[in-house]
Amino acid sequence: MTASSSVHIQARPYRGGEGDIGVVMSHGFTGSVASVRTWAEGLARPDGNWPGVRVVAPRLPGHGTHWRDLARTRWWDWYNTIEDAYHELAGTCSTVFVAGLSMGGALALRLAALQPVRGTLLVNPSVGTKDRRVGPATKLHRLLPPQKGIGSDVALPGVEEPAYSHFSVTSLATLSDLWTDTQAKLHRIPGRVLLMTSTVDHVVDGLSRQLIREKVLHVEDVELTRSYHVATMDHDAGLIVAESRRFIAERS
Repeated sequence: MTASSSVHIQARPYRGGEGDIGVVMSHGFTGSVASVRTWAEGLARPDGNWPGVRVVAPRLPGHGTHWRDLARTRWWDWYNTIEDAYHELAGTCSTVFVAGLSMGGALALRLAALQPVRGTLLVNPSVGTKDRRVGPATKLHRLLPPQKGIGSDVALPGVEEPAYSHFSVTSLATLSDLWTDTQAKLHRIPGRVLLMTSTVDHVVDGLSRQLIREKVLHVEDVELTRSYHVATMDHDAGLIVAESRRFIAERS
């Protein structure tokens, strides 16, 4: 699916690193590749005993342009992009991991349930919500006006996530459908999951962590105590890279 608006430079897909280990990485809802670039670069870059890995972080359809483009896409457009990136890496790497921030975590978990990935790395994943307003709103999505954006929940002063200022309730409706589909597949994930969650998160509530802990067999928790939702751009960005490297090294 093509966008009707030009792609912002920060939103362009990321490809970096070399080697026989690959990582597919997904950004989140209304965000862009910019939000996970530091994470991606930290895994791709050789550093001391860390040899670096091959990372592909695609731009999800409808993202990084204009919020009206997002309203023209559906969750399967986003998922197919992540699955295509997986097949790209699987064709050249013997081992593939999948990683995701926020909604990208739902896409990552769905991929882990359907494809033989070695492990799943998540930062504040979004697979559901306790907000009782969402259900009724999604049923009326064609009638409701655009909503205020949810991006840039960052504790670090001076840092702003490139994300949409608004989003259509139609986009929220298809996100809700992704949540439902992903929740039904969580029990099918055979590999280990590294679950990195912020103590304070103003975007994703505790239901997502609860569902993942209850339904996924092998989950390893890391608490991010100094960051808000977009922790990959926050105080704990370095910790996320370090824990991700450790997780990948132990399973490679």
